Formats: sequence, structure tokens, C-alpha cells
Amino acid sequence: MNPLSAMKRIFRLAFLISAHTDAAQLKRLVDALPDDSVFFLHIDKKADIDIFKQVFANDNRVVFIDHRVDVRWGSINEIEYQMELVRAALECGEQFERLITISGMDYPVWSKERIVQFFEQDREKEYLAAIDVSFPWRMSAIYQQYFFWIHKPGSGWKYYVTRALGRTLRLLGVKKPLRRKIGDKTYKLYKGAAWWAITPKLAKVILHEWDTNEELKDWLKWCMCPAELFAQTVALNDEVWREKCMLDNEKYSLPMHTPLTYVTWVNEEIKTLDEADYDRIIQSGKMFCRKIVSGKSDNLVEMIKKV
Repeated sequence: MNPLSAMKRIFRLAFLISAHTDAAQLKRLVDALPDDSVFFLHIDKKADIDIFKQVFANDNRVVFIDHRVDVRWGSINEIEYQMELVRAALECGEQFERLITISGMDYPVWSKERIVQFFEQDREKEYLAAIDVSFPWRMSAIYQQYFFWIHKPGSGWKYYVTRALGRTLRLLGVKKPLRRKIGDKTYKLYKGAAWWAITPKLAKVILHEWDTNEELKDWLKWCMCPAELFAQTVALNDEVWREKCMLDNEKYSLPMHTPLTYVTWVNEEIKTLDEADYDRIIQSGKMFCRKIVSGKSDNLVEMIKKV
């Protein structure tokens, strides 16, 4: 039975959530989000989905998508599960005002009521931020390189061969173009983050490109972190949607490119947040914070609940 069939209300927000661990934290996240929402969950194929299903056994707002991906960070299959979450939300029969992508390790800084009010106030703006990669900035050269991140580190000869191939191409000076002509259209490459909040209308456009534009997918396939490029490149190369998105060509800024989520890095890894981060999180004004881990971030979560 479709878990949505018993619902009578029209839900305003759809949360598209990817998770691979910490079912208790995922439950805490869902419980803290607006009650009249639907939560579409992708559980990494490497994880035991039964653990997650047990946690949500009595919550008919939660939908586990059947299409599961063995996620490889930095590879194009991150877009695959992202688009399957979009597809599930668009085809479920409910009407949503926003499709919001978040991680299972996020947690809302704002109240349920404030989140809803925020999206009610501006129903046209697309919270999809990007920078033109061809615009001079320090990371432009990275997106001209080939990254064959399709195999798990240390998984065998294929991993080492593909990594060696990438290094060889860089030594030979072989570069990926930052623009690509596909049919009658010339695409510029745009980079942002994998976390955004968009309208169903834009989501349909992005999903259609994923389903039909093989040349675009081939162009992005061997880029670094295609999931931070695909939606942005589709939307920002469309004159209609470009005006509704968040484009910044002054400089790359992590806070700007994650407009709704507070996240910080330490030693090239996303920092696990704790109570010492509380003031910075609140001062950021962001809707969500990441990365929240059971047993390490519990005191912080209790502090946020009191805001």
C-alpha cells in the first residue's frame, strides 16, 4: 500500500534525504521538520535498510525509494540517487511547494513554523546557488581535470588503474572544456552544492535533462563531484530559470553556495558539530546545520531545540 494514500492533506514541502548511517539521527531529523511534509529517503545500497525501516515503521509520512545506489563520493552516481528522489516526489501524486535536498546528518536550526513561513513568503525564488566555473577563480583548473572516482578506495586494480589514468591525463596536459556545445545550445559549467530547495517546476526541468540529455551527462561524468554541477548547469543555462536562481561570480564562498545550510570543514573533512559550534551556527542565520552525529552532537541538538 502506498504510504501516502492514507493522507488527506496536501503537503507543502517534500524533503529529499540521503542517508547511509545513524538511523537514530535520521529519525531525530525527520521529527524536527514540519509535520505536514513528506520525507523521501534514499538509503545507500551498502547500508542495511531494515534498520531504517524499523525506526520509521509507524510514520506514514516517510517513503523509502526502491531505486538504491551504491554511492561513491564524487562520482556521477550521486546525481543518480538525487534524481530518483526528485522523481519519487514528482510522481507520488501529491503537490509540493518545494523539493528540499538535505543529508541524513542535517538538523534544522529553525522551528517547524519558521521553515514553512520562509518558503511561503517567496514562492518563486529558487534556492539553488552557483558560480560560473569559467569565471576566473582559484578552483577553475580543477574542473578542467578528469576524475575517475567510480571505485571504492583500495577496492582492487580498477581503482588504481582509474586513479593512475587521471594522473596521467593531468601530466599530459589533457583538459576538459568548461563549455560544451550540445545540439544548438552551448552550455557553460556552473558549480554549487548538492543541497538546495527548488520548486517542482524547476525540478521537472532538471529531471528531464537527466533522463534525456546523454551528452550533458557524459560531459559531467568525469568532473569532480558532478552532483555539485548538474542541477546548477541545467538551471543557469536556461534564461528563464537563471533569473530565479542565486548566481555569484565575485568569488567562491561555501556559505553562499550552501544558502540554507551551515557547514564547516576541518582538515579537508566536514566537521562533526558539537556545543562549541552553537554560537557560529546561530549567527549564520542558516535553516540547517551539518554534520550532526548521535552521541557526539546530542548536547548541541538540545541547545538548538531551546532557540
